[in-house]
Amino acid sequence: MKRLCSLALLAVLLFGAATATLAADAPAFRRGINLARLHSLPTEDPEVPGAFLWQPFQGPLARIDDAELHRLRAVGFDFVRLPVAPAPFLAVTEAERRLLIDALYDTVRRLQAAGFGVLVDAHPNHFDPNWSAPRILADADGAAFRAYGEWLKQLARYLRDLPADKTALGLMNEPQEDCRLTTANEWTRMQPLLYAAVREIAPDLALVLTTGCWSSPDALPHLEMEPYDANTLVDVHYYRPYPFTHQGLPFANAPLRHMSGLAYPGVGADKAVALARTKQLIAARQRAGVDVPGDTLKQARGVIANYYDDPPLVDDAYVQGHFAAMRQWVDAQKIAPSRLIIGEFGVARQPEGLPEIPGRILWLEHVRKAAEANGFGWALWDYNAGDGYPGFGLVFDNESRKIDPDVIQALGLDRSGLHN
Repeated sequence: MKRLCSLALLAVLLFGAATATLAADAPAFRRGINLARLHSLPTEDPEVPGAFLWQPFQGPLARIDDAELHRLRAVGFDFVRLPVAPAPFLAVTEAERRLLIDALYDTVRRLQAAGFGVLVDAHPNHFDPNWSAPRILADADGAAFRAYGEWLKQLARYLRDLPADKTALGLMNEPQEDCRLTTANEWTRMQPLLYAAVREIAPDLALVLTTGCWSSPDALPHLEMEPYDANTLVDVHYYRPYPFTHQGLPFANAPLRHMSGLAYPGVGADKAVALARTKQLIAARQRAGVDVPGDTLKQARGVIANYYDDPPLVDDAYVQGHFAAMRQWVDAQKIAPSRLIIGEFGVARQPEGLPEIPGRILWLEHVRKAAEANGFGWALWDYNAGDGYPGFGLVFDNESRKIDPDVIQALGLDRSGLHN
């Protein structure tokens, strides 16, 4: 493994050291939206574990019409972050894989024709039994890592012929839970291997790095940009404070999945509101037949107490402090601020029957302003609502696809474009 990493870093160095500016034709991604359902929610085969139906990307969530794209451009989004699940590509025959890549390529070209830059985000599913990020990254000499690297190279062969100023390829979304591992499969050792392999195939294609801690800014100190060329971007995600952004989501950690009402800013907020709405959500889930553990309310009381009574203060200064730390890293690395993208940020909408959580729109505004003040691009997570739950969606629901005008305003975009 040590020899492989040394070779990878040598290959990276051959393509030039990082500079304070972007490459001349590198993408300048500024205001983005994640279209996370088109190529990242494959339909599993109920009869064959680990396999998918053909075509794997199907149903209404795998489609977006021209009017929707026109509306997103009209309000002011200039790029799309396009998550792509590797598993369906890696679980089929080579002929079928080429068909899937052709379909992905058509999507990218369609988005670019509509006026968007496109960041293709290689996005393993955390719960996939065969192709989760930890399984792929388990061994640099393993079959899974080699297959994943070959898939990235195939994508690069297609993307390298598209406009360089509108196209980028991310190497892996949220690669590991830990900010840094002491084992051989630590992300900062594995990422250069993927980078070197893809850069050899596509010398002019913008490539996108990320960090550990589920692509958190907390792991930026472990990423050194000097070995990478000026056509390399960095994608990190911002979901802080996590209890606020993820409350009520069915896939969130316990007890957050059964909580509601945590406010932003937290200073001076009423703890009784969060407790009352959490009780309301627990009761609704129980009526729906959801198995809610008996100690959920006790755990929720602890989260509420910690959120409101244990600083740091959850207000604008809290957000600004995190973004100031990111800017310090950028400056220390001597790279242009525009090379750092907040590739995901958002706050979950609350389940039906519960009020909007206090401060959701204000948080979005504060994060967007902090990103722009520091020169970073950003991409909201997500366009669509969840599949059966509200999720993070820019739209109120997946049936009407009606965009939330308050979110558009919080993002500093043009509400009048909603009527185009």
